[in-house]
Amino acid sequence: MPKQSDSLAALLARFHERQSENWRRQFRAVVRERNRGVEKLVSHGVVTVGQLLERLSGLSQRLSIVGIELISLLRIGQAAPLLVDLMESRPLRMACASAIAMCSQNERITERLLRIGCRELDSSHPDPHWLWTIIEAVRRSDDRRAAELLVRIYEHPALPGSIRGDAADRLGCEGFIGDRRTSLRRRCRVAAILGLTDDSIDVQFWSMYLIGQLGSHDRRGPSRRAHDLLDAIPILKGIAAVDQRIAPGYWWPMSAEAEDALHCLEHGSWPEVDAAERWAGKGERGPMNHEREFGPL
Repeated sequence: MPKQSDSLAALLARFHERQSENWRRQFRAVVRERNRGVEKLVSHGVVTVGQLLERLSGLSQRLSIVGIELISLLRIGQAAPLLVDLMESRPLRMACASAIAMCSQNERITERLLRIGCRELDSSHPDPHWLWTIIEAVRRSDDRRAAELLVRIYEHPALPGSIRGDAADRLGCEGFIGDRRTSLRRRCRVAAILGLTDDSIDVQFWSMYLIGQLGSHDRRGPSRRAHDLLDAIPILKGIAAVDQRIAPGYWWPMSAEAEDALHCLEHGSWPEVDAAERWAGKGERGPMNHEREFGPL
C-alpha cells in the first residue's frame, strides 16, 4: 500500500512503467490525460498521497474524479473510508464505488456499504442509483453478506431490470452459490428461473447467465446434474428457438445465451466456443438500459 509521503506523480509513473510497451503505445492518450490530471492536482498543492487524502473532499468535482481514479489505479487502500463518505455526492458515487472495489476492503468498510444497501432495500422508495453503485462497490468482496445483499436486489420486483440484472451478473461470480445445501443457492435458483420470463430483457439475460453458472458448479454425473434446475430447461429451449433480440450490452442474440446455459446444465461447463466467440463481429451491441430506466448515472 502506498505511503502517505509518496509522490502521486512518481507512483503513477511506476504504474505506467509496469505496463507493457504495447499497452503504453496503444493507450498513449490515456497516459497523457492521467499525467495532466496529476499536474493539475500538483498545481492545487496536492503532491503526495497524504495531501490527496487530506484535501480530496474539498476539491472541485473534476479534480475529485482525477483523485479518485488515482486511488483506484494506485490501490490506495487507506482512502476507502473517505470514498464511502464521498459517495453521498451523486456525481462522484460511481467513481468512488469502483475505486472501493479495487482497494482492499476491511470488515468495517463492508459493513458501511451493506448498511447503505439494506437502508435502500428497506425503504418504500429505494434509490436505484445507490443500489447500482453498492453492487459495484462490493463486486470483489468475499463476505457472504454481500452475496446475500445481491440476492435481495435481484429478487426485488419493483427495482429497474438493469439493476437486478447487474446483481445477477455479480452473483454469477460468487463461489457461495455453488453450495447446494445453502438457502443462498436456493434463492438464486428460484429467482433465476423466475427471471427467465421477467418483463425486463436485462433480468432475462442475466438469469440465463446465472443459471449457466449454477449449472457449471455441478460436477456430478449426467444422470444427477442440474436436478434442481430442470424447470429452467423448457424455458431455455423456447428462448433458444425463437428469441433473436440482441443481448443488452453485448453482440449476440438471447437465443445464443440460452444455448450456452443449456450446455452448462447438460455438461457442467460453458461451451468451449461460447456465444461471444460464435457471434464475434456479427453486429452492434444491444443497448444498455440504465439511463433509459432511471436517468443519467
